[in-house]
Amino acid sequence: MTQAPPGWYPDPEAPAGVPPLPRWWDGARWTDHYGPAAPTAVQKPPATTPDGVPLAGWWRRVVAQLLDGLILLPVVVLVTVPFWGEIGDAFRDYWDDALDGSSSGASTWDLQRDLLGPLLAISLISAAISLVYNVGFLMWKQATPGKLMLGLRVRLRETAGPMPFGTVLVRWLTQFAPSYLLGQVPLVGYLTSTYVLLDGAWPLWDDRRQAIHDKAARTNVVTVREAVPPAPGRM
Repeated sequence: MTQAPPGWYPDPEAPAGVPPLPRWWDGARWTDHYGPAAPTAVQKPPATTPDGVPLAGWWRRVVAQLLDGLILLPVVVLVTVPFWGEIGDAFRDYWDDALDGSSSGASTWDLQRDLLGPLLAISLISAAISLVYNVGFLMWKQATPGKLMLGLRVRLRETAGPMPFGTVLVRWLTQFAPSYLLGQVPLVGYLTSTYVLLDGAWPLWDDRRQAIHDKAARTNVVTVREAVPPAPGRM
């Protein structure tokens, strides 16, 4: 330090393993003047429910919902097979009329009219299956199979344990009902899509990590701590 100008420098005599305090070098020797310790970064506490249960991260919620979708998809397709046939017939008739070159031609309005019935039936059937699946599992296990696979549970934010039926129903109505029941309505369907995207993204910036449907039902998606089995011989 013989060439260093006067100033604050880390104390070279600090004990090993201890962050050195700033110490004043007067240009010729170390003085007994010490500065304050550098402020340490304060870690933000993990987000929890009021009673300390960790809240689920956004990505785990998304993956859980994708898993539920994969489980439900074959069921919905199997149950609605007859209506998919009607949709195929409607498109076939439309293209036959378009290629026929007759005076009447092919009308998109006729196509939309023919599609309305089967699409509405598929939406209603899908809604019924989703209602039974989501409400049933949340009442039984406090989680759908997708959430169970990822160690997630749904609970009232303020109270642990099973949720009342009304809470579970409100949660489903505000999460899934808009897309199933309003998605086929012209123009309203676009607003519904916007709501669904906003609802799914809401936990990203919400301090309580609640989606819109969580706020409506006063619920949180939480992670569960799995019990560690005792080592052999330590029962």
